[in-house]
Amino acid sequence: MDTPLKQRLVGALILVALGVVFWPIIFVSPERASPTRPENIPPAPRVDNRALPSPDSEGLRASPEPAIAAVDEGGDVTLPEEPRDAEPSPAPDPGPVTRDASPELPALDADGIPIAWSLQVATMSSRDKAQQLRDELNHQEMKSYIRPLQRGSGTLYRVYVGPKFERAELETIKQRVDARYGVESLVARYVP
Repeated sequence: MDTPLKQRLVGALILVALGVVFWPIIFVSPERASPTRPENIPPAPRVDNRALPSPDSEGLRASPEPAIAAVDEGGDVTLPEEPRDAEPSPAPDPGPVTRDASPELPALDADGIPIAWSLQVATMSSRDKAQQLRDELNHQEMKSYIRPLQRGSGTLYRVYVGPKFERAELETIKQRVDARYGVESLVARYVP
């Protein structure tokens, strides 16, 4: 056989082999894989949306009458001393507390996070006094916390009550706190 003929036959075989290899890649579309649901995912849980019954108020006692605190020139709150030997007299039971309306759904900010509110009660220069006020508020079943605030060369301590998702709930707490401590508290947005 001639060398040119051999070269043409080998070239033709190489072109046929390349065609067989690349034909499915170029001209045949891939099959669409059907999305399958994994078998190990359980079904969504059922949620019961029925209203809960109100708690039994039998045996609950009312909180003691608030004492008025004094505010000095530095903005510090002076708390009155509680008499240690006197026992508090039981207050009459006001009965069960019910809501007139259903609780409002929390508003969402741009990131989809619920908006919460806090009550700024006082700003103090003494950490011990701030902790004393926080402890007294916690004792009155008002969740409270302290945040330090850098001002100039010193540190101030702000005492907050909250956070709560319902601003109206903080407004009622604000009235109690303002009357008890003689301060003008402020409802502000809670920022974690």
